Amino acid sequence: MRRIYFGNDCFRLKDRFYIRGETFHYLKNVLRFKKGIVFIGFDGTGKEFTVEIEKIDKKEILGKILEERGIYSSELNFNLQLFQCIPKGDKFDFIIREVTQLGVKKIVPVISKRTIARIPEEKIENKIKRWNRIAEEASKISKRTFVPEISEILNFEESIKEEKDIGIIFWEGEKERSIKDVIKHLSKDKIIDKRINVFIGPEGGFDQDEIKLAIENHYLPTSLGKRILKVETASLLSIGILIYELENLCK
Repeated sequence: MRRIYFGNDCFRLKDRFYIRGETFHYLKNVLRFKKGIVFIGFDGTGKEFTVEIEKIDKKEILGKILEERGIYSSELNFNLQLFQCIPKGDKFDFIIREVTQLGVKKIVPVISKRTIARIPEEKIENKIKRWNRIAEEASKISKRTFVPEISEILNFEESIKEEKDIGIIFWEGEKERSIKDVIKHLSKDKIIDKRINVFIGPEGGFDQDEIKLAIENHYLPTSLGKRILKVETASLLSIGILIYELENLCK
């Protein structure tokens, strides 16, 4: 049975969902749903619904809620946020898709000094919409109850000052501190429901001034090992290891 995310273009009124906008287009024109079709919907609040299509108009689908249930939360016990310097090509699409499945709560596209990719001003809005659609689809695939927020694009100086409880910046110039060294100073009570910000650089990495600014803002420069990694590899490896280690602390 299809699992559909009810985004901002859908709203609930008693035992009905009113489906509009892009979700309406997806159901009607892409999936070609008809009256009587039953599917699973989720709205990002930890609830799941069995919905039957009752009516299809030109701009709206009316869905009757047959069953509503709370579902087992697949979400992390901590708020992991990825601050990703935008890489070249479609690598950012890939990163969003994969880290969403891993459990990241928020993804912030960042422009740093060595970021090569530049998005024209007139294309930014559509690009962010595309990134949000990728996150929605990845959440459906991984059966998450939450769809990560894709932030507006920030420059490095703005993003490094975003609110956090723990800050980690992965840097190839760091020779001493590893993820293991960061984890050993943490405990369950220090990470449950806490905001953990993680920075990954662009193809050319961060420069010394950016690392200095990060340290001034209480970030821990951290090594991913002896080898230089591609951006997308560094993103998945760092997030994967952090989630594994931090979830073990929460047990």
